[in-house]
Amino acid sequence: MFTIDASSIDKSLPVPVGTQLHGLLSYMLAFSDMPYGTKLQSVRQLASEIGIAPMTVSQVYQQLRDEGLIEMRAGLGAFTARDPLAAAASGQPINALRGDIEAILAKAEALGVSSMALVSMINAGAQMRRPATGLSIVFVCIFEGPGRDYVEEIRPTLASNDQIELVTLDSIREDGPQRRACAAADIVLTFGHREAEVRALVDGGEVLGLRFIPSQRTRQSLAGLDSRARVAAITHFKEYIAIMRPSVREFAPHISDIRVTWSSAPDLGEIIEASDAVVYASGADHVAQLVRSGVQCFEYRHAPDPGALDTILAPRLADLRRAKGGQFAGRLSA
Repeated sequence: MFTIDASSIDKSLPVPVGTQLHGLLSYMLAFSDMPYGTKLQSVRQLASEIGIAPMTVSQVYQQLRDEGLIEMRAGLGAFTARDPLAAAASGQPINALRGDIEAILAKAEALGVSSMALVSMINAGAQMRRPATGLSIVFVCIFEGPGRDYVEEIRPTLASNDQIELVTLDSIREDGPQRRACAAADIVLTFGHREAEVRALVDGGEVLGLRFIPSQRTRQSLAGLDSRARVAAITHFKEYIAIMRPSVREFAPHISDIRVTWSSAPDLGEIIEASDAVVYASGADHVAQLVRSGVQCFEYRHAPDPGALDTILAPRLADLRRAKGGQFAGRLSA
């Protein structure tokens, strides 16, 4: 993940420096592998490093705190939000299976069964099992197109009788069937940096923000760019304009000529015309239609972090399934 320094804020852009800094920090906190509990620079230190007013940094920190991305500790400063697994790590149900797993591995080794064959057997058995209790799940996305892909990438973590519905963030801002679906769901999933916003809209429902990472295809496309290429990096949201250049350079450090803009900017056509390659963020799909034939053009797409699906989502769903199964059994015996 890129670092924030004096070159991160572009004061020549028609986007307030505070907006740029918020976009940079919220992106880093939501999409990087920055450990939970990491101490951020002090307000004065960060302001000095990037050359903006301390008051601006302080306001951005307060906004990030309100969004649940950082926590402010009196006398200590700002830290990344606490680890959602910390409180329950020692009590995860999977820990109770460690002894059984070791025994199965030892038995398989004694019988000459390879670890790959054992994994295949377990996967096949898991696919055949149908949990008695299915869950109602809603995924809150920003854009429907990428959202549908995210749901398909999440689906292997779900049980066969779980139901998952896709809604957009805009659709739940007003009372209606989409918001009511969220309120009725066993759990609502969304992006890490949107968790606090979605929780406020759902009003008390179970909400889990997932970590997303740049997709493998995006990484490969960036790494394959010609080092001589003039690259246009285009975002849909002006707030995230400052992340485009470092996001490209993270996987294409050999690229030096990068111009950034947003998808409705007045100079969009001019920048695209002068470019040899165009990279656009999700939501700015119409940009591809403006690119002339022969110019490389692709989406900077994210994907759910497989590690987060395994270590955060799967255990949470298992807990909800047990709780829901217990409630159902209680109603039958009443």
